[in-house]
Amino acid sequence: MKRYLGVLSALALLAGAGMAMAEEAKGTLQEVDQEARTIIMEDGTTYTAAEGVLLEELQPGQEVTVSFEEEDGKMVANEIRPAE
Repeated sequence: MKRYLGVLSALALLAGAGMAMAEEAKGTLQEVDQEARTIIMEDGTTYTAAEGVLLEELQPGQEVTVSFEEEDGKMVANEIRPAE
């Protein structure tokens, strides 16, 4: 019985960890700050670019899709690509 409960507990923890899924947002870039590694959308939403996310080719006025996760109250962009 204890083994069964241990397995169930482990499965519950794994299921909870999988719930932190990336979300997507589309919009127009208002500002790109390469030094601070942030982008600001026209609606005022600020995203911090994760390590490895390139900001060099992004320009204000560009339509983009941002894949992000919320971490410690910040929206962290895992991918920023031209909107389709």
